[in-house]
Amino acid sequence: MGRKIREITVIIIIMLAVSVTGTVKESKSLAKDIADKDGGKSQTGGRINTENNADVEGGEGPEEPEGPEEPEEPEGPVEPEEPEEPEKPIEKYEFKCPAPDGKSGYYVTLPKIEIIHVSEYGVTKFSFVDGNGGTVKGELAKNGDRACIGPEQFKEGGNSISVWMEDEDGGKVEDSEYSKQLLVDTAAPDIQLWAPLGLDAWYQREAMLSVKCSDGEKGSQIEQISAYAGKQLIGTTPNAQAAFLISQKSVQGNGVSVTVHVVDKAGNEKEVSRRMYIDNAPPDIAIQGIDNYMITSRPAEVCYRAEDDNILGSATVRNMREGPEGDVEELTENEWTSEGAARIMRQQLSEDGIYKMELTASDGAGFVRSRSAQVIVDKKNPVIRFVDELDGQFVREFQWSHTLEETIKDFTTYAYEIRLDGKMYPPGKNVKTEGVHTFLVKAVDAAGNKAEARARFMIDRTPPEIVFADIKEGGEYEETCTFKVLLDNKNDMIEEIWIDGEKQTLNARSKVYQYTVQEYGEHIVKVKARDKAGNQSEADLGFVIVKKETIFEKIIKPVRKRFVPESKAAKETEGKPDGGTFKSGFVLILSIAAAGTVAAGAVLYRKRKK
Repeated sequence: MGRKIREITVIIIIMLAVSVTGTVKESKSLAKDIADKDGGKSQTGGRINTENNADVEGGEGPEEPEGPEEPEEPEGPVEPEEPEEPEKPIEKYEFKCPAPDGKSGYYVTLPKIEIIHVSEYGVTKFSFVDGNGGTVKGELAKNGDRACIGPEQFKEGGNSISVWMEDEDGGKVEDSEYSKQLLVDTAAPDIQLWAPLGLDAWYQREAMLSVKCSDGEKGSQIEQISAYAGKQLIGTTPNAQAAFLISQKSVQGNGVSVTVHVVDKAGNEKEVSRRMYIDNAPPDIAIQGIDNYMITSRPAEVCYRAEDDNILGSATVRNMREGPEGDVEELTENEWTSEGAARIMRQQLSEDGIYKMELTASDGAGFVRSRSAQVIVDKKNPVIRFVDELDGQFVREFQWSHTLEETIKDFTTYAYEIRLDGKMYPPGKNVKTEGVHTFLVKAVDAAGNKAEARARFMIDRTPPEIVFADIKEGGEYEETCTFKVLLDNKNDMIEEIWIDGEKQTLNARSKVYQYTVQEYGEHIVKVKARDKAGNQSEADLGFVIVKKETIFEKIIKPVRKRFVPESKAAKETEGKPDGGTFKSGFVLILSIAAAGTVAAGAVLYRKRKK
């Protein structure tokens, strides 16, 4: 029984201890909630106090009463702990800077930077370097102090700003440093334009416009150049210098509007417009009142007209008249008058003759245009040319190379016919068939006048045949030789005769050439000849003039040739002096023996004859 009472007592004590401990914990939790609701601070002399005045220790405590009771007094006085002094807070400055208002991170208008010191403690410092290298430094120490930089402090090019904070000891505050690069380009690029002859000159068909742009040393530099002719885009380039071909046509003397638009990388733009004067065509001219190559028996009035779609420079007329007797005169130019945008001049053609007129006009761009016309007053037949020059000719081949306009001259339209040996001949065809041929050209003009030209000619492709008379190739002639040179065709001609390298004098009227040669030794005759068609030939002939032989030499010669051929004896004797002497002696003996035999025979013959 006593044991049970002790166990119950211990349980009650434990329960009371647990109850007291829970009450202390709830008190501390309540104090913390109050501190949180107050912003986590208690301002007491500028310091943050997050602690309460109660100091609760762990252990047993009084049992929590059922109703509100006074807190249990501690057993003895407790000294309050002295609160720690909080660190001085440093708030970061405010930095205000507008975003770049240009492209590529550039400011095209000068910006303004504002720095505000918002902290009770510490110092805000800054350093500004402008585009020219100038430096501005400063510091802000009081709460609310501010510094403004710009826009006048900013320069073209790269500007930089650095801002940081320092504490009371002069050390840099962590995470307070800030730097920024500000690129400034507020100036538009400069544009220069020029052309080869200047921008105010007139050009033919096209002109090259040269463009050079500059954005300065500190500018953002050129991003693009665009060229326009009117509203038409001619071309673009990223280069700072370029050339554009302008081919748009001016109208009524008004120049073509040419615009060059330039943008730099910051977005600054500039545009320059000029006028260029381009003419694509020469003046428009006309000879009116007549038909070209007209044949008329009545007087004709000619009207000369010249105009240009831009600026007409000059207009002149030259009119030459060839009379029936061949006299030539130039007609006086009459007064020019204006008819709208054109210039007009009139002439009367009343006298007989051939009128050849030419109208020439030029414009401001330097274009020149001419127009000519021919008029015959009184009728004449067409003129066929060059055919008579062919008549009786000798040619190696035939080809009519003259154009139709060169062959037939007439002052109206005409029909024509060209034949060779009775067959239609296409001009330009090459004919090589030898023999006699007939060439015929006929023409009939619009007035019915007729003309005909005929020619007979010879095609000869055979070279001349050169004939040597009374002489033969390799012949031997005693003391002298008389020979003739002639041609097989008497129509051919000998051009040159050379005897032993000496050119002989020719008689142009002679067809046969005779020469006599008396000098001993070898001789060569060379002859050149040509015919009327231009065929050429050459021939040469060699012969020998020898001394006349005695009877004895004539007798010895066949014996010598029989027993010792000259060619063989020469070969055997060459290089063999002894053998040659022996054989020569042997030949001499044979010759003497033969001569003796002949002499004896002659004596016997004479005796018998007696």
